[in-house]
Amino acid sequence: MIKFFRNIRQNLLNEGKTNKYIKYAIGEIVLVVIGILIALQINNWNENRKLQNDKHKLMLALKEEFTTNKKNLEDVIKGTIKSDLYFVKVLNFSAGTEPNLPIDSLRFYASKMIYPQKLSLLSSVQEEAVSSGKFELLDDKLKQLLSTFKDFNNSLNTINESSDYIFTSDFEMNELLITLSIYEDVYKKFFPDRPVSIHSKLKKNDEELVAYLQSAKTYANLYRIYFLNISNEVWMKEGLLNLTNNILDEIDQELNH
Repeated sequence: MIKFFRNIRQNLLNEGKTNKYIKYAIGEIVLVVIGILIALQINNWNENRKLQNDKHKLMLALKEEFTTNKKNLEDVIKGTIKSDLYFVKVLNFSAGTEPNLPIDSLRFYASKMIYPQKLSLLSSVQEEAVSSGKFELLDDKLKQLLSTFKDFNNSLNTINESSDYIFTSDFEMNELLITLSIYEDVYKKFFPDRPVSIHSKLKKNDEELVAYLQSAKTYANLYRIYFLNISNEVWMKEGLLNLTNNILDEIDQELNH
């Protein structure tokens, strides 16, 4: 092709057709520029298509990750609410507002008033997107929702760390959990093949248990734990679950757009 154009130029020069040669040269330059612009346009189109494909794959991965997170959230929230309802029964008995609660029910509620399962949320897709720079492919609204979700999750982790610190560092709290068979119930559920014996001084008969629960000191410790529990519950329901639903809705809107 280049040889063909060169021959045309050479023939025009040999024939002395200078004006035609100049016009032809200008036309050739224009054709080259148009070719370059077309090539650039095709390249930009290919790049945009690649970016859109990357964005589509990222949103599908995020949807799968947050669908799993939603299921985990709903399961933990359901278990936490049930345990908190048991906790209210024990707390009200301790306060003297439910004095006629049967002792068997009291022991049952006390052993199950703390939900043992910790919330674990997936975040590998979002973290990989941030580290690879693909996070910037997402629309501003979705990026904001994901960033807010991360902040809420970090705050929930802080609440859980505070709760763990209380239970592990405070002797009275540990004594309370052992006395009310909360630890024992967890062991029976998750480690039935490894029973742990309870120290005799921490075991209480019915009268001793009632007296123990009705003391102001026990009530204060129970209330302290309950406040952490409901803080956890609110943070999961009003924060993480609502954000998860909003994120999934936004992803669906983008995918269907």
